Amino acid sequence: MDHQYPPKTDLPGNPPEFSPAAAGMQPETNPEYAYQENKRDYKHSGPGIASFVIALVTVVGYAISFVYAGMQASSILSSSNDVINDSSQAIMLLGLTVLILAAVNVAGAVVGIIGLTLRRRKKVFAIIGTVINAVILLLFMLMIATVLVNAGA
Repeated sequence: MDHQYPPKTDLPGNPPEFSPAAAGMQPETNPEYAYQENKRDYKHSGPGIASFVIALVTVVGYAISFVYAGMQASSILSSSNDVINDSSQAIMLLGLTVLILAAVNVAGAVVGIIGLTLRRRKKVFAIIGTVINAVILLLFMLMIATVLVNAGA
């Protein structure tokens, strides 16, 4: 036989439970749950957004500089007159552009790390910006190491 008793509040004759709020008193709160933050209300970190924008600008800058250098190289190879002078200008421009963009990537990585250390801020853009800047810097160092190894051979 299955006996199901109704809950105490549904039984007739039971007085209603005492509510401190109804009596005008402050309800007792549990101190460990007194203040809960909602992470969805945080703003994005300004340095994180700046790092992400710097990463995007440098990626576009690298693409434009390599496309321009490729166009210069193809025009140099199509004409055989004065190859050394034109090619040295294109290589110099590409090298200078890559060095400037690498310096901007270092600044972007530093700003991204600053964005990661801020409290009570969303860190999505800071993580993405720091990762992109770091990957570009690692590729730059790999390129420099490859050039140095091939120069020694």
